[in-house]
Amino acid sequence: MTSPLTPQEIQTQIAPLFTRHNPNGIYLANHSLGRPLDATHDKINEYLDHWYSDLDDAWEPWLQTLDSYNAKVKSLIRLPDPGSVVLKTSAGQGLRAVLNCFPQRTLNIVTSSLEFDSIDFILRTYEAQGLVKTNWVNPQPTEPVPTLTADDFIAQITPQTDLVIISVVNFTTGQLFPDLDKVIAHAHSNEALVLLDTYHSFGVIDQPWPDADFAIGGSYKYVHGGPGSCWLAIANPQAHQTLDTGWFAKKELFGYARTADRAEDHRAWWESTPPIIQAYQALPGLEYLEHFTVEKLRATSLAQQAQMSQIFRDHNIPIFEPEDPTQFGAFSLLPAENHKEIVNHLKQNNIKVDSRNGFVRFGPHPLNTTEEFALVAQTLSKMN
Repeated sequence: MTSPLTPQEIQTQIAPLFTRHNPNGIYLANHSLGRPLDATHDKINEYLDHWYSDLDDAWEPWLQTLDSYNAKVKSLIRLPDPGSVVLKTSAGQGLRAVLNCFPQRTLNIVTSSLEFDSIDFILRTYEAQGLVKTNWVNPQPTEPVPTLTADDFIAQITPQTDLVIISVVNFTTGQLFPDLDKVIAHAHSNEALVLLDTYHSFGVIDQPWPDADFAIGGSYKYVHGGPGSCWLAIANPQAHQTLDTGWFAKKELFGYARTADRAEDHRAWWESTPPIIQAYQALPGLEYLEHFTVEKLRATSLAQQAQMSQIFRDHNIPIFEPEDPTQFGAFSLLPAENHKEIVNHLKQNNIKVDSRNGFVRFGPHPLNTTEEFALVAQTLSKMN
């Protein structure tokens, strides 16, 4: 089993990468907006330097950087050939591209009622227009955290199902979806496609690529890449075509032919002129994951969560303790009806956390310290 980073390693190897970052208090919302790396500033300047110096010739290094971005994401999610990764501005944009690769009819979708809004809101909007019919899988009412099960999904998947959508790690509860391969196999046996939302597992969980058809993810959280740098992974780009396309997906990019012939390589799922700057801003975070490895960072996260939970317990704060922490993501939960009040109280004391659906979320980063965990616990214990 991989050991976590030691305090000395964190100070000598991690801290020097974040010297520009000044949280102005204690930042425990690393499961939300990730901390910016120093290299992000330099990488964005590199993008601008090409623009200032090279003008139209900047496209050569720009596209090389985009290729590097796609290749690094593909490697980190262990997507095998012929799979490819396409830069998107949001996870929702990736979802729409998948929805629009089916024949034009009402689609039958199976997903959970605990999906993040980038999925939930889009499906409900499509549903209101009669474009999809969604079977919402409700979680089991376990205490204190509701849980999703593979069997509940399998019960909803029929030969009429077109697409199954699953978050690998749930954004509300942090649950790592159990028996994912079992659900995927059942979906495929019913000729349904599977889309995975990896936003809370990308950079957190190191696992082989499940036999899914698509995945969406992004760099906003654990990959330190900021907003707008997301991606869609397609296991077999030639097996499907989407209406969400554009001229960068043309077979001959600069041929200007009046045809609908698409590229036969990874560009088949591209759209119009790509937002190159997003690849530059996310690349340092991908290199950060490559250098320290997801496995090492995961071990560090689990160790920090265990330490934080013990400190909270010592202060009689009822933080949720799963029987198996490895079956949850990179943040810990405090179940509380007054979750918004707790978040505001901590904010007034220069402690940044957030809450979702009745749970306060605490997401440590390697730079968070034992002293900070203790101060957060002391602040919570003083609430009336």
